[in-house]
Amino acid sequence: MRMTDYDDKKSGKTPLIEFINASYSYDTEEGAETPPAVKDVNFSISRGEFVAILGHNGSGKSTVAKMTNAILHPTKGKVIVSGMDTSDEALEIRIRQLVGIVFQNPDNQIVSTIVEEDVAFGPENLGVPPAEIRQRVDEALKTVGMYEYRLHEPHRLSGGQKQRVAIAGVLAMKTDCIVLDEPTAMLDPVGRKEVISTIKRLNKELGITVVLVTHFMDEAVLADRIIIMNDGRIVKDGTPQEVFSDVKTIRETGLELPIGANLAERLRNSGINLKKGILTAEDFAEAFSQFVVNNR
Repeated sequence: MRMTDYDDKKSGKTPLIEFINASYSYDTEEGAETPPAVKDVNFSISRGEFVAILGHNGSGKSTVAKMTNAILHPTKGKVIVSGMDTSDEALEIRIRQLVGIVFQNPDNQIVSTIVEEDVAFGPENLGVPPAEIRQRVDEALKTVGMYEYRLHEPHRLSGGQKQRVAIAGVLAMKTDCIVLDEPTAMLDPVGRKEVISTIKRLNKELGITVVLVTHFMDEAVLADRIIIMNDGRIVKDGTPQEVFSDVKTIRETGLELPIGANLAERLRNSGINLKKGILTAEDFAEAFSQFVVNNR
């Protein structure tokens, strides 16, 4: 298992992903440049880290996700992946092997009529030998808990199962990092739970770097670190406790507090002094029970 290095620069290691004064502007149909969707962004992601990116619609978070593996090239500044400049087209295949991306709609990512064939699609295009492809596909499907469905037709799977197949397809490419752009937005609660459980296991047990773009606060609290974007810029970067303690920034950027933090904030505003750092419903239940015991 690879351990997270939270400060690559101090340790002398190269970050896995680094944004250096990176901006991106979309072109209009007439070819005119629009105002930047991402503006002078600077941050880095270490190997093994789990980073969540938050922001309202149009904040630039999905654009950043696509910049991590050279789907989009910065119009200004640089994005560096394991020492490679994403703007160098000769390096795109290697970069996309290192950083795989899973999108919101699983149906848009499935290209084959059998699950195992879909997972094999990426390695086949890389020219991986058939015996190794077989091994990679089996390992990837087992990792995401979909091996028993390897001969199923994808269209017969649930949304959560399809997303796990999409994740398996990325794993079969032997990626160091998985970027997930709102992967649970179109799923029901059961599907969301399946996918988030898989993401946590990949990060904590296998040491795979995870970048999760989400609008669900209860998913973000699972990360090592949260980045909040607003109007194309980073406005907050810190641990979940640090980020969600800044209620003013959360409100100003149109976001919500996680359920536990929201309940705790309401009680604090009514004069009940609960401890800081409450994020989840479980955190809240424990803290409130302790408060009741201490104030009998």
